[in-house]
Amino acid sequence: MLAGGGLAFYLSSAHSQAPAGPRHPARHAPLAVKVSSVATVGLIDFGPYDDGDAWQNDSDDRPMMLLSSGAGIGFARVPGSQIASGTPEWTADQMTDGGDIFIYVPTNQCLTATAGDGLTLSHCDLALNQRWRPVNSQVVLTEPIVQYSNVQAGGCLTAGRGPGPARLTTCARPGSARFKTQEVAFWWSA
Repeated sequence: MLAGGGLAFYLSSAHSQAPAGPRHPARHAPLAVKVSSVATVGLIDFGPYDDGDAWQNDSDDRPMMLLSSGAGIGFARVPGSQIASGTPEWTADQMTDGGDIFIYVPTNQCLTATAGDGLTLSHCDLALNQRWRPVNSQVVLTEPIVQYSNVQAGGCLTAGRGPGPARLTTCARPGSARFKTQEVAFWWSA
């Protein structure tokens, strides 16, 4: 909650100091600078082994959580002891335009797209590479899932076939095999 409150304060002060005229490429609609809701969550991907049955009773469905490590931003398997009640590591700040900013709680930094297909954590400045748009929202076996497309890069947040680096790839069509690596859910809301 502190990260969300700090970001809300920053956003309200930054908005009042913004210069007149567009500050971003004309091809993008103006981005909101006000937060409409804040939730502390785990960002979970069900991965490519999601075969459409309930994950709770299927040993090959292995949800993975997005975390920072010495090697960068990546997905790690959710330990069995944390499936039902893990520790939320992210603050999802939904902006009034429907986009999201993801803040990593341990470092208070934003999930940021880099050159190519990379992701990093960096100081939150609300630039286009820190903005995420939900696409293809749906409910699968009572779990709301969505793809998150980076506003600047255009690619979707993607997990690998197992634990490893997170990256941006072309947003896949729902129902395709690659779509399963882009199914993101919020778990463990605080």
